Amino acid sequence: MGEGKGTGGDWRTSNRRPSSFGGARREPQALEPPTMSRSRVQLASSYAPGVLMTWEGGKGICRSVPLANDISKQLNRTTIDLVFENLSDFATNWRDRAMKAVPDALPELVLDAPFRDSRTGEVRIERGDFQMTGPDRVGYVPYPLVYRCGICGSTREYESIADQARQPLPRKCNGHDARWTQIDVVYVHWSGEIQPLSPFNYNFDPQTGSTRQIRMCTCGSTSFKLRNDAPVFSEWRYVCEGCGDTRPLKKAEPEVLARLQTEQNTSGRVFQWIEINMLPVSYRANSTFYPQRTSFIEFQDSAVVELMTPPRVGELVAKLAQIHNIPFAEPAEDEVRAAVQADPKHRSDWDDYLSFLEMARRAEESGRPERARSYRDSAHELREGWFAVGIVERGRLGSTGVLRAIAQREDWTRRYDPIRLTIQHDAFLREHVEEAMARHAAVDVMEPDITLTDVVNDPQRKARYQSNIGNLLAHLGMERLVIVRNLPICEFSFGFTRVSATPVYKREHQGTSVDMPVRLKAFDQLPIQGTKRPIYVTQQQNEALYFKLDEARVVRWLKANMVTDVPDDGLGRGYLERYEDFGPFLEMFKDREGSGGYPRTVPAYVYLLLHTLSHQMMHSLADSSGVDRDGIGEHIFPADLAFVIYRKGMTPDLGNISAMWRNHADEFLRRALDPRMLRCGSGSLCDARGGACPACVMVSEVSCIASNLLLSRAVLKGGKGPEWEPRSAPDLVGFFDAAMAK
Repeated sequence: MGEGKGTGGDWRTSNRRPSSFGGARREPQALEPPTMSRSRVQLASSYAPGVLMTWEGGKGICRSVPLANDISKQLNRTTIDLVFENLSDFATNWRDRAMKAVPDALPELVLDAPFRDSRTGEVRIERGDFQMTGPDRVGYVPYPLVYRCGICGSTREYESIADQARQPLPRKCNGHDARWTQIDVVYVHWSGEIQPLSPFNYNFDPQTGSTRQIRMCTCGSTSFKLRNDAPVFSEWRYVCEGCGDTRPLKKAEPEVLARLQTEQNTSGRVFQWIEINMLPVSYRANSTFYPQRTSFIEFQDSAVVELMTPPRVGELVAKLAQIHNIPFAEPAEDEVRAAVQADPKHRSDWDDYLSFLEMARRAEESGRPERARSYRDSAHELREGWFAVGIVERGRLGSTGVLRAIAQREDWTRRYDPIRLTIQHDAFLREHVEEAMARHAAVDVMEPDITLTDVVNDPQRKARYQSNIGNLLAHLGMERLVIVRNLPICEFSFGFTRVSATPVYKREHQGTSVDMPVRLKAFDQLPIQGTKRPIYVTQQQNEALYFKLDEARVVRWLKANMVTDVPDDGLGRGYLERYEDFGPFLEMFKDREGSGGYPRTVPAYVYLLLHTLSHQMMHSLADSSGVDRDGIGEHIFPADLAFVIYRKGMTPDLGNISAMWRNHADEFLRRALDPRMLRCGSGSLCDARGGACPACVMVSEVSCIASNLLLSRAVLKGGKGPEWEPRSAPDLVGFFDAAMAK
């Protein structure tokens, strides 16, 4: 149940329309709508700003509006950086998908203003436009403000809450006692806008370049009745009380009308009315509101973000050399000092460099991470400057392929960027495995603790346990399996869409399907000074499983399947050297007719293997633990031959994964190897054709990191190759084949 918490004054007399609650203007005594109490997850999604809902106690239909609750200081800088990085990636993918389907779509009808550059239409995320907000409360206001008398059908519409407060609904209607109720159908448009179901349409005014609402019938009457007895909206009609003229439920979205009419007048682009006319929809329908959200694994190490920036490319090179054992001739610190001090123009730089590092150390010790970061940035800027002007020769990396990859990665899709992912994997191992194991927040299943299994204190039973689990992991081709008890997951919602949850809405018209761009909308502005929009952040520590594959076995499998140019050692380095951008939509892996020509490369096949194994273990975990498949997330580290599956829910973690291991460890691992689990559930569809389907290893789109592409059950059990290969390609040797274990 919610509870009203209006603070001072009467919010109902505000002159702001419901849709503009949360605007930038703040009055001296700001009015707040009443607030509701729900769970944090509900307030960040189901009750996020913009949703229409039924208010308890017969108070009618309301719209939720944002309230300020800044939690920026409660989040570490790396988490905030990752929020904006993931937001930018989401918006970029949204724009690319929409523009691919509708190439002539206007940028402002694809992305809301806070997500794009107003001049170029490209994605632009300015941090100052948003505020990290805790989903502890949201407000609610009556909406829509259009009413119908249940006796005679006469309607009344108000411009604002204040308008209704000044002129309340009359007790009498057409000579009888009125029975007013809100009309529970609204107009919705894929541009993200919503309008009350009123009879007043919009026309374009060429003089002003804007739209104006026609507030009366041709006879001069402003009163209408709604005839809504028919079971379908297409048969509903508004009837003029003056002349009896009828009009169907048809209304143009005013902003889209103005924009497309202006575009037609200036460029000649002809629009269709189906692009403009809104859809009548019940306010209860899902299509009125789809919250948009995403999640990521949190890291404390700022390197996961900082090393991805151009100024830190030198450190990135050194880090990759360390992770993947690539020869790297780095100048010694004494050589750097001597070269800098020998240069007359930069002699004093060395002392400044040391001072910045010392101040960064002190700031870290005193608990000021932001200040420490600023000092480190200044030190790195100095050091990079020495390399840039040639005072000191930068370290030489023993791999031209990795250097090429570093130079090209700016154009790569972030989600599949192996350089970014390998830096994240290094931080994951350090923070969420090694350091977590030291504080008993993670445990290697081969060295369990007493909370994971009771064999710990019995040497004979422990030896049998280790032999059994070790054999099963060997059959799976796993080098290591770690249960992470407290993996920090950050989930955030930042906006919404209407009509469709995806970037493209297919509108049926005269027997044809027409693609419409769906606009990604930011939440309404917060009721604070400025124009900030809320980003609702929720954090949770959930259980996870970390898998690391046996590199020697992966190499044998790649060679057995005639993958080109497989390195004998250093597969991670080889992956980075050979990687070519998969693209945001994995287009080259979408072929369904077996007519493709994509070669068997190390990056494609390693990702194919890891992704398929990840889904196989997700299915096995869901069957063994009770965790819903849609509630399991995945993260793949391809160059490191590792992946993580984790419970991604924001409700309290009840330890399902630990409980599963205590009670069903053998069953969990054996299920992934079970021949029945390796067959397609749709007869022999995928077995004969290759690939995957929802009846075998696919999972829901919200859970899959790669849109259910780069998947094939044959990767594990053997059989016909992926559909993006030519039909003449040889069958695959399965990763679970006994010959691969040697």
